[in-house]
Amino acid sequence: LIIVKPVNRILAFDVSNNSCSVAISAGQEILAYREDLRPSMQAEILILLIERALQSINYDYKDIDYLAVTNGPGSFTGIRIGLATAEGILVSSNIQGVAISNFEMSYYRLQRQVKHFDKAVVLLNAYRNQLYYQEFDPEGNKGQYGLIDIDQVSNLFRDKKKQIVCTGSGTAEIYDQIKQNANITILRRFAKINATQVCK
Repeated sequence: LIIVKPVNRILAFDVSNNSCSVAISAGQEILAYREDLRPSMQAEILILLIERALQSINYDYKDIDYLAVTNGPGSFTGIRIGLATAEGILVSSNIQGVAISNFEMSYYRLQRQVKHFDKAVVLLNAYRNQLYYQEFDPEGNKGQYGLIDIDQVSNLFRDKKKQIVCTGSGTAEIYDQIKQNANITILRRFAKINATQVCK
């Protein structure tokens, strides 16, 4: 007797980063992806992108097991639209919901690029000369987090004995402050989050 483990089918979207992307996956395979990078268009296009993604693979909401959505930090309007849309889908279906922070998304990708470090710092652009930050240890445990002025960010990197990895959309803002520190690895690639990564 062969027991086949069911594959989780996930509908994911991200609208918290001032753009809009939707993906559908089965296991680790991305079945559909739609995006619109125009800023501040989430309210107009999110449902349309979801419907187009579903239609492209002949899926309906009943074919989806999980809905995964990013819940910030990020664009307040985008987060509000994303969570309201998610609530509407979840209330009217048997889909299970999962909320993932942008800090967790950035850390997930960081771990796949760098294997050995003492501390990870995720920096996300909060604009107005400020950054959101969260620290992680190598096991993924969350540390300090909050909102910090750009000219104070160097305080997060005071321990010169630790190997620190830094990533996120805010790294470009403080690159000149920390680029000379030999103990800091700066991951400037993949600063933006999209729905395929949320699925994974």
